[in-house]
This record gives sequence, structure tokens and C-alpha cells, in this order.
Amino acid sequence: MNAPTEGTRPDPAAEFRLPDLSLPFPTPPPRADAARLRAATCDWALEHGLIGPRGRERLLTSRLLDLGIGLTGTAPPDRAAVLMGWFLWVLLLDDRIDDGPWAGGGVLEGFAGAAVSVVCAQDGPSAPDADPMLRALARDLWPRTARLAGPEWCERFAEHFARHLWAQCVAVRHRADGDGPDLAGYVPLRRDLFGADLFFDLIALVDGLGVVGSDGLRESAADVIAWTNDIFSVEKDLAFWERSNLVLLLHDKHGGSWQRAMDAARDMVEDRVLDLLAAGAREEHPQFAARLGQVARASLDWHRSVSRYHWQGGERVDTRRTPPSLLWPGFERDPYPLYRRLREEFPVVRDEPLDAWLVSRYADVRVALSDARFTPRNYGWQLEPMFGRTVLQMEDREHAAHRAFLTPAFRGRAMDRLTAAAMRTAARLADRLRDRPVVDLAADFCRLLPVHVVVAALGLPSLDVPRFQGWYQAGFSYLGNYRQDPATLERGLVARDELYAYLEPHVAERRARPTGDLLSVLCAVEVDGAPLPDDMIKGFCGTLLGAGGETTGKALASLLANLLDHPEVLARVRADPGLIPAVWAESLRRNPPVHVVLRETSAEVELPSGTVPAGATVACLVGSANRDPARFADPDRFDPGRADGRVEREFTGAATQLTFGAGRHFCLGSQVARMEAEIGLRVLLAALPSPRWADGFSPVETGLLTRAPERLLVATG
Repeated sequence: MNAPTEGTRPDPAAEFRLPDLSLPFPTPPPRADAARLRAATCDWALEHGLIGPRGRERLLTSRLLDLGIGLTGTAPPDRAAVLMGWFLWVLLLDDRIDDGPWAGGGVLEGFAGAAVSVVCAQDGPSAPDADPMLRALARDLWPRTARLAGPEWCERFAEHFARHLWAQCVAVRHRADGDGPDLAGYVPLRRDLFGADLFFDLIALVDGLGVVGSDGLRESAADVIAWTNDIFSVEKDLAFWERSNLVLLLHDKHGGSWQRAMDAARDMVEDRVLDLLAAGAREEHPQFAARLGQVARASLDWHRSVSRYHWQGGERVDTRRTPPSLLWPGFERDPYPLYRRLREEFPVVRDEPLDAWLVSRYADVRVALSDARFTPRNYGWQLEPMFGRTVLQMEDREHAAHRAFLTPAFRGRAMDRLTAAAMRTAARLADRLRDRPVVDLAADFCRLLPVHVVVAALGLPSLDVPRFQGWYQAGFSYLGNYRQDPATLERGLVARDELYAYLEPHVAERRARPTGDLLSVLCAVEVDGAPLPDDMIKGFCGTLLGAGGETTGKALASLLANLLDHPEVLARVRADPGLIPAVWAESLRRNPPVHVVLRETSAEVELPSGTVPAGATVACLVGSANRDPARFADPDRFDPGRADGRVEREFTGAATQLTFGAGRHFCLGSQVARMEAEIGLRVLLAALPSPRWADGFSPVETGLLTRAPERLLVATG
């Protein structure tokens, strides 16, 4: 299953020095209200669901919005706020397109059509419900913009807006096809891709100038700004396999060194600056020409100062020193070569696109999961907006108190009830598989068994399991939404509201008439003399559904895939079911269901392999640590004999594999997951005498945060 393959860099090693560009334009005048304008823009985006708490914090503490501030010039605050809203809207759309699979499969084309229809609407903008960005555009951003403009300006802006979105669609298609435009076709496409005319229109609007600017002036300014971006983003574009870049196209066309291509791009920018100066001298609105010069200068200063595009710092760039990013296009397809490179070359490194520090070696990850300086405060943005404060993010005394009342729910008589529920469910699911020539064990068994057990533990009706599946899948997507995609954020919150509404009468019933289930325990418990609030109980339920349903289901899928990939091991397990715990422990090591666990440092920490600063988000790469050859010999091999007779240890805080975590946050449900795996596998082996992969089928792992085969097509006879 997903045997590691040797990773290749997307391009040959590139070495070059960033040019010392100098533009003959003044910087925009500073705004006294810049901090207020920045904060108001972030609050607006948060209110409309365009960003989450983490996105807001990053925008406020970085220089990402500085260019937007520069675009506003001396415009009055209300007009400047409109331009800032557009700057952030376009920036967020660019991130959605660049950082994930969202734009593929025609999704971007549909989004673009809906967005253009908002701006072109004759009877006032409609308010589409499909996407938070579309709603914010229709209900707020475009109405505020249109109130400042006349019909001629709106018509021209709509054309430029459509061209920008269409250029994004073209770029996505090029990316999917693995190609790109030639140099001649790139220049006009790049202007639209950057959205230059879009922002030039907005600058004229907030300055009260209306429709201004000759084509020559606008094209010259657009090329200076867009090509400056290309020069500073070569490192990022090479890393992300992006071919639409002036420097890359010059290198492809003329060959030679990368420095030669970089210098040629610099010369083109300088020539275009002369064109901009000449066009500005002829412009009938010299104020507008001066503003575009200021914008070009602001863009250059911004690209020099932010780490959004180039990550090594300084003028020299050597792409052999560019660390892998978890957002690289190839990561979700096969992370293991990238894990290997991280361990060998970049064991402790900042992942700029992800906005986190990556820790990949076993020794470092174990410290990060157990040292109190690596706190779970990240759940304040990762989980709390959805489920409130849960035991996952608690620390010290609060964590100990809440863990103490949860622990009995997974031990003793409570475990007996869970075991009985697992046996009944496994038998029922397996009966449905009998006499079917081909079954999908992922969909028909692995994803159903764990959620049935969690629902039984809570004492909720098993008939509602399909509803719980949709809720916890949306919730787990929210938890793993490192890219902070606004649609994913919204789906998670909608699912939360639906789950809470469902749970409300059940919580009220257990408070009045408790039974022996986990929901009754949560309703009856007191911490510091006070009962848990209803929302905290509902949050615990949601967290349990995600952890118990999503992760255990994926772990079961990987277990079955490993056994079917190794029929000799499967035969030994069939002959001796006592081997199941060792097989389960090895599968958890080799193919953990959760590959990335986040933490936040409370102080600077010196790890065995490097230093992590205070206040950093840290991505603990469990999927990498569990395959570290410094800890596990021949780590890619599936070897159930690794436990060496000490299998019980692998389900405690002393486990060698880090799938269940380490230290005080070691997974409470580890024994429940073990029980489900043992029962599930025993029942399946009894129901399916000779399972094997269906003809032509091979399992494929998918996922960034959680990872497992999506399908397990198995021939049963």
C-alpha cells in the first residue's frame, strides 16, 4: 500500500541572486489610520466567514496587508476600506487556488461565473448561498463599491473582474495539464492574472477620479508590478510546480543559467519602467499616473519585505535549500519521500506556506508530543470555534480534572458495554458482506464500525448513525483545515449547529433521567463543584465522534490494506488470532490514521535537531516519525514482529510508535480502538474465508491531516 517512491524535485536546482531593483517612484504616504484599517479589514473578513481566527491572527501579525494599505493612498477611511476589502478578497481567492485542490474539476469556473453575475446584475446583486466569498461579495463588498461608482465605471470594472477570474481559470487548467503559455501569450495573461486593471479601477474610484488611465499607462504599470512579483516568487513557483512565471519562461526559451534568466527579467522590468514614465508624462490625469508609480514602488517594497514568496532570506537563492512544504502538490499523493527529505535535510524547519514549523524526526516529535512547553493552545483556533473548549486543549489542573472523569468511560464495565456493542455491530456488518462477490471494506465496514461504537457509548439511537457520519466528517475537515478554506470553515460550523440541535433533547433527558451511558456521565459530572455546561457536553460528543469515528475508521482501513498486501501475514493471523494485537500495532506505526498533530510553543525549545521559537505553531509529523530509520530498522517494511513480545506496551504511554501521542495527552481511546480492531478483524476473517484484492484494484492512500485508503475493493471468494 503506497510503497514509498523516490521523490524528485519539480525542477533542477536553481541558483541565482535576486536583483537590486530600483524604481524612480516615491513610496505612498503613510496612513495614520493604517492599524485601524488593517484591523477593520480583518474583522470584516472574520464576520463574513472569509477567514477563521488563525487567519485573522496571521494577517494582523504579518505584513501581508501592507500592500493593500499602500494601494489606498490618502483615500478617506470609508473608501479605503472598500479597496482593502477587495485586496483581501482577491488575496484569499489566490490562496484558495494555489494551496489546494479546491479550484479543480470545474469548481473555479462555477465560482467565477457566479462572482461575475453578482457584479453584472442589473437589478442589484443577488446573494448566492453556495460560498462565503460569494455571499460577502454579493451582500456587502459589491454594494459598498457600487454606491461609490457610476454606471460607466461599474461596466468597465465588471469587464476587468471577469478577465481576472477567467485568467485564474486558464492558469488552473494549465497547471492540471502540466503546461503553460509561451512567453508571448504570457504577458497579457499575466496582467489579468494579477488583477492589475481591477485594482487600477479601484484606485481611481477611491481617489474620486472615475474612469481614467490610458491603455499604455495601465499596461506599463501592470507589467512592472506583475514582473516584480515573478522575480521575487521564483523560489515558490519552482517549489509548487507553477510554470506561469516570467523568469521560468525566459529560462525555458533562452536556456543558460538561472541568473541569466533573472537578469533578463530585471532588464525587462527596467525597460517597462521607462515606458511607464513616458506614458505618465502624456497622461491627462497626472494624479493617477503618479499613484500608479507609487503602487509600483509599494509592490517592490512589499515583495522585498514579506516571506510569502521567497523563504530563504537574503539575496541569494539556492532551491536545493528550499524546504519541502506540506502544501506541495505532491505531498498528499505520496508524503513519504518528502518526509525522508525533511528528516535528512530539514529536521526542524519553518514551512512558510503552511505558517508552521515542521518537526519530522522521531526524537524531536516525541519531545514535542510530551514536553509541556509544546502546548495544545493551537486548538483555540483549530477546534474551539467549532466545539468550544474541550479536553484536547486543556492544560495542567484543568486537563487533569476533565481527563479524570472521562477515563472511567473507557474502562471496566463501560468497556464491557462498548465491547458488546462492537461485537453486535461487527457481526451485523459482516453478515451484509456474505455472498457478495466484491465488497468495499472501507465504506461497508471500516467507516461504519467505529461510529456505531461511539454512538453506542453515548447511548444514542443507532438508526441515526448516517447523520453522525456527515457531521463528524465535516467537523474533522474543519479541524484539519490548515489552509483555512472558507467553505470548509462554514461547512464545519453548519454541521456543529445541526449536531448540537440534535443533541439538545438527549442532554436534557440524561440530566433528568441518567442511565449508564457516557452521555449520562458527562451530564452528571461536576468540576470545581459545578456541572458541565450543555455546550461543553455537546462539544465533547462532537470531539469523540471525530476521534472515534474518523481516525479509527481510517486506521482499520490501513490495517486491512496491509494484511491484504501481505497474504502470508494474513494467513498467519487466520491461523493464530492471537497475533492480531501485534499486527494492529505495526499497522498503526507504518500507516497512522493521523499524520500531522499541531502544537504551539509557550517558550523557545531546543530540540535534539534544532530550535523552535516561542509562540510558534508546530506540526508534529507523526507519519514521518513512525518511519524514522534512526528508531525503526527498515521502517517502510510491514513487520508485525517489531513488538518483540511486548505488544501491550504499544497501547500505553510507553508505546514506541507515536500514533496515540505521548505523555499527558496520550489518547484516551487507545484501548477502545484496539478492541474494535481485534473484534472487527476476527469477525471479518470468519465471514470472508479467502479475501483478496479485486482484479485490477490497488489501494491508494489519500489525505493530509488524516490518511488512509478511500476504497478497499475486495473479492470475497
